[in-house]
Amino acid sequence: MSPARATAWLVSSALMNLLGARLLDWLGLVEGLLAPQGWRLLLIVPLAVSFYAARFIAWFVAPGLLLGALLVSFRKARLTSGD
Repeated sequence: MSPARATAWLVSSALMNLLGARLLDWLGLVEGLLAPQGWRLLLIVPLAVSFYAARFIAWFVAPGLLLGALLVSFRKARLTSGD
């Protein structure tokens, strides 16, 4: 994976994290889980699962991908320069 693609993953997952938090707050996630209604749970639960997946990617997966891509590109550049 190139550093540009890894950076895009990091930025997009961080953006989904921020927008997902705002959306779930606007939809009333906590209130919906404390006093569940059928139609509301059908909307909130899938959104909450995708939000927490994006949060996991933003905090753990994407930084590792970016670091790995930078290390690989640095190593390739160093090997091609003859050092």
